[in-house]
Amino acid sequence: MSTALGVAPDSEGQGCDALTHRRVIASQWESPGVVSGLVVSGRQDLRYGVSPGAAVCSMGDADGMSIAWWDGAGSPYTENAVAAGDSAYPRIDAVYIIAYTGQPDNRVHVKVAQGEPSASPQPPEVEAGGLVVGYRMLPAGAMSTASAMAYGDVDYAIPYGARMGRIGYGSNTSTVDQDWSTDWWPQAPTVTRMMPTDRLVTVRFTFRASVGGEKVGSFYTMPVVDDQDMGDGLDECQVSYVWARQHVEWRLVLKGGISHTVDVLARPNLGRPRFRWEGLRTVEVIDEGVAQ
Repeated sequence: MSTALGVAPDSEGQGCDALTHRRVIASQWESPGVVSGLVVSGRQDLRYGVSPGAAVCSMGDADGMSIAWWDGAGSPYTENAVAAGDSAYPRIDAVYIIAYTGQPDNRVHVKVAQGEPSASPQPPEVEAGGLVVGYRMLPAGAMSTASAMAYGDVDYAIPYGARMGRIGYGSNTSTVDQDWSTDWWPQAPTVTRMMPTDRLVTVRFTFRASVGGEKVGSFYTMPVVDDQDMGDGLDECQVSYVWARQHVEWRLVLKGGISHTVDVLARPNLGRPRFRWEGLRTVEVIDEGVAQ
């Protein structure tokens, strides 16, 4: 059934049903995630506190997305409790929100998935459709969640078309003489986040290098994406005897739906004095929005 958001079902049921509503919502967001609130905290018992807030949730691509509001119904903490800390090892617990769309009910729930104690604990999996709003490291011997420490990151919902900021970062801190040959040398490769749409990005190469004596050297640079050259290789960067932080950047379009390996290649200008990399080379990929 094709219909529009804001069109109520008529006597024959023709109009915007719940699934269509969720699919329209999904078209407005690039990813599920926290919108506001839902801050996780420890308590003096074995539940985790979670402040009221909103999140974009999804039970799967075919089911679209919902915008869930959770106020705790007067009890802003997880529905279920966890066990006390292990006698020997810490563990990681995952606090999550889930908005069911029919089974087992039509409600929003905030729960916690208990991790396995280990010398090197890993975050546990949550049920399908669950959106993690906070990971907590519970130390060995803990009798409440008050001593649990924040661990890792959570995802925030991104509206369709919004700038996503830095989506890739690679660094190379070696101090080394540039290999003096005609080869192109990789600098600081990075793998980007997966982007659901084609994106306009800025690829920025930042470096620090110097030439011995009061001389001037140079090198050529070229961005590469998934091993494909994305320039003509004629962008020349000057290197002096001053350890000046410099950068060069390009605007590129990256295809959506996949992650990309991005790097910058450098080749020395053999007609100029040799130079040395001075412990700073980074490649950043910065999202600028949807590519039209």
